[in-house]
Amino acid sequence: MVRIERLNAIWIATLLVMLFAAQNVAADGLENYRSKRSASGPFVILYHPRIENMAKEVETLLAASAGGIAGELGLETIDTIRVFLVPEEEDYRRLHRLILPEWGVAFSETRQQILGVNTAAVLRSPRPLRVVIRHELSHLLLAQRVGSVRVPLWFMEGLAMLQANEWGFKERWKLAAAVWSDRAPDLGDLVRSFPTRVDDAGIAYSVSFIAVGELLHDRPEDLITLTAFIRDLGDFEEAFEKTFGESTESFAARVHTLLTKKYRTAGGLIRTTPYWLILALLVITVYFVKRFRNARKLKEWERSEASGRGASFD
Repeated sequence: MVRIERLNAIWIATLLVMLFAAQNVAADGLENYRSKRSASGPFVILYHPRIENMAKEVETLLAASAGGIAGELGLETIDTIRVFLVPEEEDYRRLHRLILPEWGVAFSETRQQILGVNTAAVLRSPRPLRVVIRHELSHLLLAQRVGSVRVPLWFMEGLAMLQANEWGFKERWKLAAAVWSDRAPDLGDLVRSFPTRVDDAGIAYSVSFIAVGELLHDRPEDLITLTAFIRDLGDFEEAFEKTFGESTESFAARVHTLLTKKYRTAGGLIRTTPYWLILALLVITVYFVKRFRNARKLKEWERSEASGRGASFD
């Protein structure tokens, strides 16, 4: 039994070295992780042994989400995606060599088709695990659909929010306040990077969501046309104009006008103290409810895993 476990550890370590040597994603210190190839999709899940039950939940989410997202993009065949579930902050940052934003709980490396999740941060975050997985899957599958063609960050993130269904009352409220106070960025400012501060980044995400929603709300099938043009033409700007009949500059101006008309009055209203007090109480309540539920779920996972280890050891 011990010999088999050692062989498995050696195999996983060898696999990790082959996958990540001299690349952006680093596997140093993750040699004790287990590896599981999903039976329900092209996914290889690598996870710390103590969160095995969370790995099962992630596998279920991947299987339930990937097909629908791929279909919306026009992607017929999904290539292998490797998923890392990392419970330690230090290991998570070591996994990805680049500097990660303070508001991030997961990342996707589109060239290598890797999805990394900081599981502890997800459990602290108000975003459900399902939303996190779908958001990152959107990035990876979009990259599979368009190849190496670069797309604006606002489009990639707005589409991921749309496909993850992560737009709610809090986001709408904060966007309205940002528009009222002239803090909402233009799309032209969100082509290659987003702000690093949490609040500013949240507003950038919301603007991106509104923009992609405006593109696709009446004709969601245009997404397949757009991604096909991006892949075949190798240029987002040209593909955008062929699909929607306007330039990205013209569209950015239209989004700015839309935001101003839609949120300017509402923004002024919610800047008053009573409304912000209501929002603050709502956010705090949601936060603590999520923390309580996640803490209970984590304890259930750990109890289940400890019980499983005891049975196996005996």
